Amino acid sequence: MKKYKIPCSWQMYGYMDIKAEDWDEAIEIAHEESLPLGDYVTDSFEVDHDMIEFEREEERQKIRRKVDASN
Repeated sequence: MKKYKIPCSWQMYGYMDIKAEDWDEAIEIAHEESLPLGDYVTDSFEVDHDMIEFEREEERQKIRRKVDASN
């Protein structure tokens, strides 16, 4: 049985407490900070089907090259 790495993503949501002079500075600081884990956004899980199709095509190409090399 083969093992597959399935590309997927999901969203997290939370708040960061930032001390700043204004909103723009707070946003800039937030981008520089390491992000704490927040709450999982319900129904945000997605499998990246485009990336899987790319991987499938790569696999097909490898098989074709092996077949061509053996002929």
